[in-house]
Amino acid sequence: MKLGAQLYSVRNLMQTPADIRATFGKLADMGYENVQLSGAGPIDPHELKEIVDDTGMKIVCTHVPYNDLINDTDRLIREHLIFGSPVIGLGYLPGELRDTAEKVEQFFRTIAEPVKKIRDAGLTFAYHNHAFEFDKIADTDTDLYSLMLERCPDWDFILDTYWVEYAGHSAIEYIQKIGGNRLTNIHFKDMANDEKRSICPCGEGTLDFKAIYEACKQVGVENVLVEQDNAANRPDPLGEMQKSFAHLRPIIK
Repeated sequence: MKLGAQLYSVRNLMQTPADIRATFGKLADMGYENVQLSGAGPIDPHELKEIVDDTGMKIVCTHVPYNDLINDTDRLIREHLIFGSPVIGLGYLPGELRDTAEKVEQFFRTIAEPVKKIRDAGLTFAYHNHAFEFDKIADTDTDLYSLMLERCPDWDFILDTYWVEYAGHSAIEYIQKIGGNRLTNIHFKDMANDEKRSICPCGEGTLDFKAIYEACKQVGVENVLVEQDNAANRPDPLGEMQKSFAHLRPIIK
């Protein structure tokens, strides 16, 4: 299993091509083996491919905006094929698209064709959760995540361990529920023992990553990606990522 970095954690250090290259290099020097591309500034996909090749930091998945996924699918496919990411991920579903059962049904209809295009190109579509997916949809007895798992067998999932636990569920149970054939990439994100249940470096919070890793190993997860959303706005985001790496490297083999 590879230990990688979700680049959204250091997004403020990745807004120019030069900074993207430098940040890739610093994470590689820490020992991170791959990355998820998210939150970076504009860069030509061929230049990004050069950075990938020079640093050895493979892009294993991405997060892309919903509007781009729906309205600019062909461009996304071309770019992912150039810089070598096998997975196009949706990181967030806007609230206005999911607040009623009717809108959820429309979402499923709208996204079907882009997902088909992605799969026909030899790539994979994956959905990344927050906590809202586990809330009951208005006037129904089910939640959005359950519907996705049931009705979208052609999707992969990028499970966010923090948000699953934040929503009151067990990350281990959802790892087992999804299974390795649809869970190639997973976010390890820790929850501080404070009133806000803040995001913190792995090892400084309440999640048991040893047990979560064992569950990942059992179902065949390929990539653990460290994500710390608030690190980007703290004084030393790379230092925060180093703390997570130091905690997780002895665990993840």
